[in-house]
Amino acid sequence: MTVTLRNYRGWEDIDLQNAFWVQATRELPWCWKPTIAPVLYAKGAQFDPRSRCFAFEGDRLVGYMSFTGQGKFVSLGYPWVLRGYEGALQETLYERVYGFAASPEYGGTTFAQRLRQPWPAQISFFKRHGFTEQKSTPVYALDVRSASVPVTSIAPTIEIRHGFRWEEYRKLASGHSEEERRMFELYFGSVDFDFSVTGTFQSRMVAYLGFAIRRDTGFAELIALALDAGVPDLLASCVAVALDELRSRNVLFLGTGPVPMEGAFPDTAAHGIQQGE
Repeated sequence: MTVTLRNYRGWEDIDLQNAFWVQATRELPWCWKPTIAPVLYAKGAQFDPRSRCFAFEGDRLVGYMSFTGQGKFVSLGYPWVLRGYEGALQETLYERVYGFAASPEYGGTTFAQRLRQPWPAQISFFKRHGFTEQKSTPVYALDVRSASVPVTSIAPTIEIRHGFRWEEYRKLASGHSEEERRMFELYFGSVDFDFSVTGTFQSRMVAYLGFAIRRDTGFAELIALALDAGVPDLLASCVAVALDELRSRNVLFLGTGPVPMEGAFPDTAAHGIQQGE
């Protein structure tokens, strides 16, 4: 049966894309929860239906590729396909989606993708297409089921809250330039946070942590972290409470970036693969 391609038609395609992505990435180690970036981008002025391309064999979705854009910067997706459709279909999807993003009509000049080190097929694909690794950041992981984090004598008031509040995080996230703060705000705005942990000590907020959970694999990430440097040894108490919350939500593993946390161990790396002008 012939494979046919079509572009985005409406909001139901966002759900179609998310469901396919979850299916295609379920066996990838430490794969994050789906973001809400496609929804936000589809609502923006720069959105174009040609940024999403779906491949069907009859009525069956067998592959897709997409991108989200911010000015001349493009976060380029990978051509995800069902097993057995690797190769030619991926190249066709790439030529169509990347070709449009890089065209004068759309105007993308810088393209990037975030990948994990134990994803060799995805990394190899982008390198074959001229992308180079720009940044590699370690990822640390805890087995939530057996993790034990020793707490200190400092006893902050710790609260679990639904979702994530950028303004509260921003108050503690010092030491960043205005450009970096805007970047964090944009990124955190695309994350589908499940809950946050706030730590209060002597009537002031001294810690803010944001978590996202991928329920189909039991993998969670500590994505946002801001601490008051004037209150040492506070992180362990907040993580201990967070671990109890994660266990109640059937989480198996917790991943995060380089955070000095006893009991954490380096496991893999997140790769930034980027192509410039």
